Amino acid sequence: MAASSPIPKQEIIDQLNRILLFSVFSNSMILSGFLRFIVEETLEGRANSLKEYTIGTNVLAKKVGYDPQADASVRIHAGRLRRALFEYYSGPGLSDPVLISVPKGAYIPSFELISPSIKSASTQTQKFIFKPTLAVLPFHCLGENDLQNLADGLCDQICTEFTNFNELTVVSYYSSRKMASQGIDSKEAALLLDATYLITGSIQSNKNLIRIRVQLIQSGTDHQVWASSYEREKSEMGTFTIQDDIVKHVINQIGGSHGIIFREAAKASPIKHALDVKVYDAVFWYYYLLNDLNEETFKKGLAVMQNTVQLDPQYALGWAILGETYVAGFFYGYECDVLDPLEEGVKCGQRSLSIDPRCQHAYQTLGLAYLFQHRQKDCMTIIDQWIRLKSKATGIAGGLGFCLICAGEYERGYGLLSESIQVNPYYPWWFNAGLSIYHFQKNEFEDAIYWAEKMQRQSVIWDLILKAASYAEIKNLGTAKILTQELIQLIPDFWALSKHILGSFLQSDEMIDRLSVALKMADR
Repeated sequence: MAASSPIPKQEIIDQLNRILLFSVFSNSMILSGFLRFIVEETLEGRANSLKEYTIGTNVLAKKVGYDPQADASVRIHAGRLRRALFEYYSGPGLSDPVLISVPKGAYIPSFELISPSIKSASTQTQKFIFKPTLAVLPFHCLGENDLQNLADGLCDQICTEFTNFNELTVVSYYSSRKMASQGIDSKEAALLLDATYLITGSIQSNKNLIRIRVQLIQSGTDHQVWASSYEREKSEMGTFTIQDDIVKHVINQIGGSHGIIFREAAKASPIKHALDVKVYDAVFWYYYLLNDLNEETFKKGLAVMQNTVQLDPQYALGWAILGETYVAGFFYGYECDVLDPLEEGVKCGQRSLSIDPRCQHAYQTLGLAYLFQHRQKDCMTIIDQWIRLKSKATGIAGGLGFCLICAGEYERGYGLLSESIQVNPYYPWWFNAGLSIYHFQKNEFEDAIYWAEKMQRQSVIWDLILKAASYAEIKNLGTAKILTQELIQLIPDFWALSKHILGSFLQSDEMIDRLSVALKMADR
């Protein structure tokens, strides 16, 4: 149907707004801007001006005088737009009243009323999941030609490793490198690649050292939100040591639920509504809950995560984080609206892995759930399965290291947990609890107190338990008694419940007995 179709203008605008809510458009500045521009121009009677040059300068921010024959970016994005519209009308838009399409060979949209008789009786679930898009641009090499091989190896491996983070969309390094070879600057590259964030960097060397700088840039504002510098001996260039060490540090500083992308997003975006999934993807909510957990935020987060997986039943990460939310509800004693929060957490974790066997967070969810269920064999099995993935996600390593320590596998757990906090200092309070338990078991009571202090009362009772027991062991009974009295004020019948509380996730009877004896010493 021609663009001059007699469909009321407001109906077309309403349909445009419905389409722009679809995740493929809401996650893409280019696609949403492209569609909005050509629809609005057509409705304003300027359809004949919709040429490649006009779209390039107005939508893609091309410079005045650019040559569309030499730059195919408008044609490329027009193809993407047609595919996105097809995907929308094959799913959430299946029963919409107005069809908007862009016929091949032109950029003028077509508007057509869809007959009710051909509408499907059922519609697919609309998806609102926001996933930031990350692109790695080739690093600048200052000096020797040999550095280019190192630069390409670094960039390619960074891209590859980030694909293991379900919360991010990653542009292939081939696409980024090809664009850079055309002399396109970073701002234009971000637009063409639909990248929310760009990783850039430089490499230089002198006689003995190689210096590598890496930056993360938010493409919308062009602000540098993170940077790090690395120096290595030049003699290491012939090995993979430099590449592996730096890649591991970079991906764990930037990616994951504790990485800079989601820390910044959680700080910048205020919570508007309990079901505002468009604003708060699973990982945004997860990070927010970790840092401001109380019963009110827990209930909002649980509602968001339940709604998320209803909107997108194939969202593996959403199921994993919903599962961990149920586990957190069990631990803190919050109302979860289910009979057995731990079993519900297990079901969610298993559902996540059935969708995506490489979903990192699902292994942590299952590890914690099995731990609290005292299913030690299942807990060890799921941890071993994660280890076989050879993942570099040290945030997950820390969570599973905590599980190992609580299960009595102290040295294995300490190895994972200590490495995790060295790579990224932003981690949940219970990592400190795991380290405190480890040092208590080793009779290193001063260290146990140090890590318990770092819990900063977020656990309510566990910092008191570990500090009181440790102070008692070093014969500082005055301090130990004060801490024990605080504990009893919080839980008046603590002594009757102590074995149950200590055994809620500690699997070692020996550790439970040691803590119990130390606490009773403190109460004398």
